[in-house]
Amino acid sequence: MGPVEALDAALAQHLSAIQHAAISAPPGGGGGWDALMRHYGHAAFDPQERAMIVSCMRLSRGAVPAEMRVVLIGLQSWAQRELDRIRAAAAGAADGAPNVDALQHRIAMLVDGEVSAYERALGIPPSAPVAAPAPAPAAPSLASIFANANQTAKEVPWAGQTYKSVVNLNCVHCGGPQEQPQDFMCKYCRRPIAGSMKPTA
Repeated sequence: MGPVEALDAALAQHLSAIQHAAISAPPGGGGGWDALMRHYGHAAFDPQERAMIVSCMRLSRGAVPAEMRVVLIGLQSWAQRELDRIRAAAAGAADGAPNVDALQHRIAMLVDGEVSAYERALGIPPSAPVAAPAPAPAAPSLASIFANANQTAKEVPWAGQTYKSVVNLNCVHCGGPQEQPQDFMCKYCRRPIAGSMKPTA
């Protein structure tokens, strides 16, 4: 077995252990999942944040997807470093390292693919797709610009205007935008957009 195949097998073994620990955990996580997170060098989320995610995502079992993502990002970084090391060692060899491109693609798609599969296994519906932006209108002609300016110069700009309050929220964890009103779970990192709720005294 060559180094690329060995790395691929090691990656599969890590993924199997992570998936088993995550799916078999009680809602939000538990002792086994917390131990696995510590093994991979990550601390569990705050219990209140976990409880909020479990409630908002209606989890009946399994670790929270956001913690799964954190662990997989660490695994992806490790696998990429190992693959880069294999590439550097094979650079001088005549045949290089076979199967590198396939493994590179697998590593690149690891986090999003595994988190999506995990959420499907938990029965979490996929996030609403982001709507494609509307096509840009055609550029106005010079004559229409002057005609519009001439007409609006005769009006009071603020007359009859009503204004609606607009708030744009970004996730405090990853910076992702809130895409649906009244949806306070981040579509990207699957954590509460505003962070954990703090207990009141």
